[in-house]
Amino acid sequence: MDRFAGTTASDSLERAAQVGREAFGRSWTPDGVGIAPGRIELLGNHLDYNGGPVLAAAIDRFIVVAVDTEPGSEQTVRAVAADAPDEAVATLDARALAGWRNASPPPESLDYVRGLLAGLQAPERTSLRPRLPASIVIAGDVPIGFGVSSSAALCVSLALALADGFSGPQEIVLLAQEAEHRAGTPCGTMDQSASVSGGVIAFDGATLAVERLSPSLGDFVFAVADSGVERSLSTSSYPLRVEESRQALEMARKQLGVTVPHLAAITQEQLEALDRAGILPEPLGKRVRHVVEETARVGEGRAVMLAGDWTRFGHLMTASGRSSATLYEISHPRVEQLVAEALAVAGALGARMMGGGEGGSALVLISRDAVPRLEETLRSGYYTRYGMADRDGLIHICAFAPGAAYIPIGGESEST
Repeated sequence: MDRFAGTTASDSLERAAQVGREAFGRSWTPDGVGIAPGRIELLGNHLDYNGGPVLAAAIDRFIVVAVDTEPGSEQTVRAVAADAPDEAVATLDARALAGWRNASPPPESLDYVRGLLAGLQAPERTSLRPRLPASIVIAGDVPIGFGVSSSAALCVSLALALADGFSGPQEIVLLAQEAEHRAGTPCGTMDQSASVSGGVIAFDGATLAVERLSPSLGDFVFAVADSGVERSLSTSSYPLRVEESRQALEMARKQLGVTVPHLAAITQEQLEALDRAGILPEPLGKRVRHVVEETARVGEGRAVMLAGDWTRFGHLMTASGRSSATLYEISHPRVEQLVAEALAVAGALGARMMGGGEGGSALVLISRDAVPRLEETLRSGYYTRYGMADRDGLIHICAFAPGAAYIPIGGESEST
C-alpha cells in the first residue's frame, strides 16, 4: 500500500474488511485489493470519442475492491457494497453471465460486476486468469454523479481484483470499458486510462495512446463543486451527441472530398469551408465547431500547463466550458450558475462544467489560499439558493493521485 500511503484508500480498505467480516463471516480476510482513482477532465470535453486529445488527471478519491479468492471450481462471485448497507449480498454465476448486457439501464453498482464477469468471458480474453470463485467487498469515496468517473474507477478496480494476466495497461482499460458498456454506460476510454495511469495524462482519442505528464500546480488546486443536479451518461444527451458527431462526420467527408478520420482532425480552414458551403445543418454545425476549437484549446493548454502558466490555462478552461454549454449544449443552467459564482471569487483562474454534462459538477482552478473564499461564496450564494448549504461534501479539493493497482495482501508486490 506504499503507493497510496496518506490517502483515503487505506480507510476504504479497512471499511471493506469490516463489512466483509459482517457479510461473509468473522474469519473473512481479503488476499488482495484492486484500487483505482477517479479522475478530473482538465480540457477536452467530449473529444475522446471524436478522436481528439484530452488532458485529464487522476485524483485522490478511490474505489477499492477487496477480494478473497476461495477454493473450488465454481465460477461465482459473492459481492457486497460497503457503502450501501441496505443491499444484501449478491451471488453471481459468471457462466450464466456469458454474453450478458443490461436490458434496463441506468445501471446499479452490481451491474458493473456483471458486466465485468461477462467481459472476462469474451473470446479475445482467453489469456486472462479470473480469480474465481471469490467474495468481494466494494468501498470508496469517489463521489457518484460528480462527473469524476466513479463508474470507471469501479470497473478498473473490479478488473484488477477479479483477473490476472493483463498484457499491459491498455488491456485493463479495454476490459473496464467493456464492463461499463455491458452495464449500460456508453463511454470512451479516457476515464479508464486516467485511472490506470495516474497523475496527469495527455490522452489521444484517435489512437487511445496515453502520455504521462508531470506539471507542477504550485500554489493552485483544482476544486470540484457539486451542482446538486444528478446526471447519468446512460440517460443524458451523451448518446445523442455521439450520434450527432457521427452524422456530422459523414456530411463533412462528402463535402470536403478528402479522408477525414474523425471530427477532431478537421482543421480550422476546413471548418470555414464547411460553413461557407452551409453543408452542416444546425445543431451539427455547432457540434463540429466545438470539437475543432476545443482540440486547439487542448493543444495550447498542454503547452501552457507544462510551462506553469496556470493563469492562461484557467482562461482556456473557462472558454472550454462556454463552448460546451453554447455549442455542444451539454451543460445545465444550474451548473452554469455555479460556474459564474466560482469565477467571481478572487483567486479563481478558471471554471467550467465537467464530464458528460447535464448536471454533475463544476471544475474550478483556484489559488490554495482562496479556497475558503470559494466555499463561503458558494455556500452563501448558490448552495443557499438551492437549499444545499447544510450538506457536507459539496466541494472536493483534489490532488493528483497515483494510478490503479492490484495489491496482494500478504507480501507480494503490487501490479497494474
